[in-house]
This record gives sequence, C-alpha cells and structure tokens, in this order.
Amino acid sequence: MRRSADSWSITESAFNPATAKAAEGLFTLGNGLLHVRGSFEEHLTGCPQNDPYTRTPADVTSEQMPHPTSRWGTFVPGIYGTHPLLNTELINLPWFLGLMPIVDGEWLDMQQNRIRDYSRVLDLKRAVLTRTLTWHTRSGHVLRLSFERTISKADEQQRLCLQRVTIESDLPCTLQLRSAIDASVHTNGYDHFTSIGWAFDEPDTVVCSVRTDRDDTVTIASCHAVIGAACVLQPVSSVRCGGFVFHIDVTPKSRCSVEKRTAITTSRDPADRRSAADVVHHSAKYTYEQELQKHVAACQQHWDAADITIGTTEDCKRDDGDCDCQCVVRCSLFHLQRVHVPNDSRVAVDAKGYSGEAYWGRFFWDTEMFLLPYYVYTRPHLAATLTDFRINTLAAAMENAGRHGLPGACYPWESDHLGNECCPSPKYADHELHVTADVVYGLAHYAAATCTTAAEHAPFWSGAAGRVLVETARFWMQRTDASTGLCDVMGPDEYTPLCDNNAYTNHMVAFNLRLASQYGRAAGADQSECDAFAQRARELPILTHPDDLGLILQCDGFDKMLDPDFDLLWTDRSRTFASQVANEQVYASRCPKQADVLMLMAAFPRDFTDDQVRTAWEYYEPITTHDSSLSAGIHCIIACRLGLVEDAWKYWLKCSRLDLHEAAEGIHIANAGAVWQAIVFGFLGHQSALWADTLTLKPRLPKAWQHVAVPLVWRGQRVRIAVSSATLDGAYRLVIENRDGARALPIRILGREQAETVINAGGSWTIEGQVTEP
Repeated sequence: MRRSADSWSITESAFNPATAKAAEGLFTLGNGLLHVRGSFEEHLTGCPQNDPYTRTPADVTSEQMPHPTSRWGTFVPGIYGTHPLLNTELINLPWFLGLMPIVDGEWLDMQQNRIRDYSRVLDLKRAVLTRTLTWHTRSGHVLRLSFERTISKADEQQRLCLQRVTIESDLPCTLQLRSAIDASVHTNGYDHFTSIGWAFDEPDTVVCSVRTDRDDTVTIASCHAVIGAACVLQPVSSVRCGGFVFHIDVTPKSRCSVEKRTAITTSRDPADRRSAADVVHHSAKYTYEQELQKHVAACQQHWDAADITIGTTEDCKRDDGDCDCQCVVRCSLFHLQRVHVPNDSRVAVDAKGYSGEAYWGRFFWDTEMFLLPYYVYTRPHLAATLTDFRINTLAAAMENAGRHGLPGACYPWESDHLGNECCPSPKYADHELHVTADVVYGLAHYAAATCTTAAEHAPFWSGAAGRVLVETARFWMQRTDASTGLCDVMGPDEYTPLCDNNAYTNHMVAFNLRLASQYGRAAGADQSECDAFAQRARELPILTHPDDLGLILQCDGFDKMLDPDFDLLWTDRSRTFASQVANEQVYASRCPKQADVLMLMAAFPRDFTDDQVRTAWEYYEPITTHDSSLSAGIHCIIACRLGLVEDAWKYWLKCSRLDLHEAAEGIHIANAGAVWQAIVFGFLGHQSALWADTLTLKPRLPKAWQHVAVPLVWRGQRVRIAVSSATLDGAYRLVIENRDGARALPIRILGREQAETVINAGGSWTIEGQVTEP
C-alpha cells in the first residue's frame, strides 16, 4: 500500500492474492448503518462464500481462521443470528455489489485474466473506493474498466450504496454485465437465512428479501441505469442469487457506464422508514454526481470535526515507507468515523469495526477504554449513544450477575446488541470481570468531559447512569472480600488467567466503588451502603514486589512465575507468541499479552508517580508479547510520559500501521482509537477531563514531526491545538484557538516554566516553552 501526495488516499498498485483479504478489510466502506468490505464486484475463482465449516470456541489471538483469497462482508449493526456453538453473532448479509463483465464467454477474474494497469484507491476524504484496470481478453479485445463505489453519508437514516462501472473498448464488442445480489453467504461457516425471496420492481430494479434465524427481515433493492450505450436488459434469478444481465453494445473509443444504486432496510427500522425500493427510486431522481456531491459534503463535516494534520520531515517520509504518518492517522480516523451508528443506542461499535466475522460483531471493554475518548473529545453527541447503550443494557447485566449467583450488575465480557453474555469460553466470560468497572469508568469519563462544571455531575449520576453505578457496586461488594480482596479474575493480560488481586482490576473496581459511595444516595443506595462502598474501596489491595516496593505487581504471585526464553520459544516473530507455545507454558510464564499494569497507569495517570511508572516500564516492557492489538498504543502513551523518545516512536509505528497489512479479519477498531489517543494523550500530553478541571497540555512531539494540529471539544468548547517544533526533549511553539463563540477557555501548559491563561471566546493564544525533563 502507498499513500497519495496529499496523504488523503491509500493505493493498491498490484493485485496480490496473498494480501487480497487484508486489503478487503482495509478498504471497508460504511456510514454507520451499513458496512461493506472492499471485495471486488466480480467473483474470484475458487472463493465460494458459502462453504460450511465448524468454527468452535477458541482463543482468537492464536486461532487459525479460514483464509480464502476473498471474503465478502455486508454488515448491518443490530442484525444478529444464533450460531450453534458460538452464541449470538452479527450476520454477514447478501453481497449486493455484484457487477461482473463478460466478453465472448470470458468473465473478469483478477486471478485468471490478463490484467494490466491495475490500481485500487481508497479516497479517505470522500470515502470513495475506485479500481481501474486494463483487461486484455482472450478474444483480442482491450477494455479499460473503472469501478467506483461509496456508501452514502448524505442521509444518516438511510443505507444507500452508489456504484458505477465505466467501460471503454478498443474494438466493437457486445459486453455482458451481470449485476447481482447474492445470498450464497455463510457467517463463520453457518447459514442464518431461513427464507429468501425475489421480486422485480420496475424494469431495472431487483428486490431481495431474506429472513434470518432470529426472524429479522432484511430487504435489499438495486436499481440500474446505462449511460452512453444501447443495451438489452434481462432479469435472472435463482434460489440464492438474483439480478440482471445487461447486453451492452460497446463502440470503440467511446465510454459507457452502468450505475447501480442499492438500498437496504430491515425490520429493526422505524415503521415510517421508506421501503428499499422507494429509497433507490428516490435516489434515481438525482444524477449520480449529485448524489455523490451530497455524500462528499457530509464527509467534510466529519473531517472538519476530527481531522488531525501532521507535518513531517523528509527523513521521516523516507523512513516511513509507503504510507506516512499523516495518511495512517487519517486511515484510523476514517474508520472511527465510519463505524459509529448514528442516533441508535441499541448497538455500540463491535471489535472488528463491522468489517469482519472474527469477533462475531460483539462489544467489549474496547468501547469505554479505547473508543469513547475519541468520540467524547471530537463529537460528544456520538459518545452519548455508546454510554446510553450500556445504560440501556443494565437489566441484562443484572441477569448476568445472577448467573454468577450474585446481586447487582455484571456486564458481559462479549456483549451482543441486547447486552447478553455471548462469550462461549468460561475462562473469559466468568473471570474477565474488569469490563464491569470499565463501563463505569466510561460513564465517568463521559460525564467529566461533557459537564461544564463539577456541579453538573450530580444530576448525571442521579439518573439512569446512577443506577448503573449502584448496581455494579453491589456486585463488587459480593464478589470481593475485605480480607482476601478480589480473587480468581483475569486482567487485561489474558495470558495470566485466574489470578488474585490483579492490580488493574482492583484499582478500577475501587474507582467504581468510590464513585458509588459519592453519588449512590441519589440512585437508591442508603448512607450505610455508600459508607460500605467506600470502605471496600480502601480495602482492595494494590500489591507491590516484595524486593522493590516501588514496583506494582500485576497480580499476586506474578513475581514467582516462570521467565520464558523468548529467543528459544518465539522463533517466528511475525506470528503471536501464544500461537507457537502451549497454553500450559503461556499461563505459567511472565509473558503479558498486552499492557496491564501500564494500562492501569495510563487510565489513572495521577495515581502513580513518574518513578513508579518508570519502574513498571522497565519491568514489564521487556516481557510483554504485544500479542494483542491493544498493547502498542498504550506503550506509546507511557513512553511519551517518561520521555522515552525511541520507544515512543517504535510503538507509534507499530500501532499506527497495524491495519495497513493485518486487516484480513477486519479492522482493529480499538487500535484505531489508540492511534488517536497516542497523539492526544501521548504526544500532546493532553490530560483527561477525569483528572483535570482545566484544559491541560504537555507537548512532546516526535523528532520526525515538525507540527501537529488537533481539533478537540473540551467540556462543550471547540478548540484547535497546534504544536510545532516540539520534541520529547526540546522546545515547542503552541497555538491554541478557542473556537467557542460564547465562553472563555482556561488553559494550563506544563513545562519547565508552567503557564496558565484564559483565552477569550473566538481568540487564540501562542506560547513558546520547553517540556519538563522527566
């Protein structure tokens, strides 16, 4: 993959079957309501999408997934089915983008044909995917083909896809173009469709209706138009596939095109929503270009709120290879914008960003710890749907606590859209309990970031959020013990299972309990119960190493675990450590899957001194495997705090480039959130609203960056922060704009010489200084 000169696009300049599936994940398009992987419009030989296979519960980190050259993906958040072994999963719906050119009996196939001048480009700014190629057919024709698609963002209530294929030929020919909606799709090897129906509405419109095994109905309608050529249209359908065959007379040196517009509606939609056929027919009243312009204008609104600009040195551009820092950041922002489901708190953001089947479309702790900060500091109204999802699923969390035999609320490790625990593996579902406290942390972060004064927190916690606070605290009161603490849990490091007093979990639970003691009375707890919450929070231990009291132990006995010989055991560093070593050895060794104690210190930066953080870094960083995609971004943030120039840059490169090559099973959307956090909390030194009443910064840019500019929303005020000539160990120039038209903005800068000021509404402030030596 390579970037464009303006860092707004990612280009694939050659088709490679070995990396095709990863490109499909990277090139996923969507508008929140609908997401489609970047698979080709035509079939690839030997890549059926309905192969039955049995996927069983396993550790996804080391699981060997089926790896066909291509994997279609059409996902509508909220449309779930029941897998016989894996519980609830997001259904991969019929593939509606089919447009297959055929000349003299030869159909376009990237693996079989003679193809030249191939290029596929994801335009991040316009959210448009294009592919161009020259096809030399066996019969001697040379055709220039251009495919274009987008999922329109012009209307947040509609799922509308625009497609266009443009055709040029050197010789006269009759080209067949097969446009299809194909329901021959299984999800994780399982068929969720109980019925499929076809109808032809208008001469150019095909409608497919499928019913799922949970009685959801999904209707897909595609209409067509041929521009610049004469054609004959032939409807075709079978049990699983329906559409049209266009017989197009292509004349030499001229250009013709076929436009396809597809809409999807579901039984989850409001009753007054237009039918899918009505949506495409309404769209057809406008030209393709007019519809595209409306979509691009909507995209620009997203970029105005969130685009981060980075200026790098020429040395940095050479060192970065194909995609520079600016481009990879925009790639992460592109997918963060894509995955949020507008105006719908019935769902959140699934772990693969609605671009793959690997994590079944479920919601993890990623929501609160990795995704929510991006939304709460760029478009807070979007963050509200994520917090509301947790509030709305409280009843399911209380049922889940009952499954543990305990009162209160215990949020599921892997949640479906109804809030049910769907994790098929008890070692995770029963023990990775920190997600419950993470949910409260997310609610508290949202309240701190959106309430303009501390006095506004009380009303927030006196409502539905307060009930979450109290019921989770009641669960912890029974799950913990005053003398033994919190036993038999799994922290973020899933390679240390069934441990006692995991530092991250205990500290997060204590935070949950302290908040409940502070605000619980407004949500139904009496004073004695609130006092008990506070007492238990004080009783939960954070263990230290017996030989070094400054070292926070990940859990009880972590210092007595085995030291693995990574050089001997981890022979292939391109694969995860756990995929090469038996579980028995992994679980007996000090080999964290991801940041655990360091994750704790990133979440609660003011609770630990720089000396404690440095001691933890020196102990845990060398033994962490980073088998989890959530690890590198946190290490970058901690390295920035400690002024570790080379380490910060190393982990920045690791997290920011992950999905350029490893998106075969879908986008690592939490890592995309970590990319944003690495810039804002790491390189800018922005302090979370949880810990700072005033907008507080401590800039620490990498040496390779000449400047960075970030738009933020700080407690309702729009701000633009621009830093230039700043390094982890050098001077900086900082310009802060208060884009709020009504209120002044207090601000604090940390450095060798700390500075504080108030920026008037609509004004700006420039300061030059130097960061504090760690």
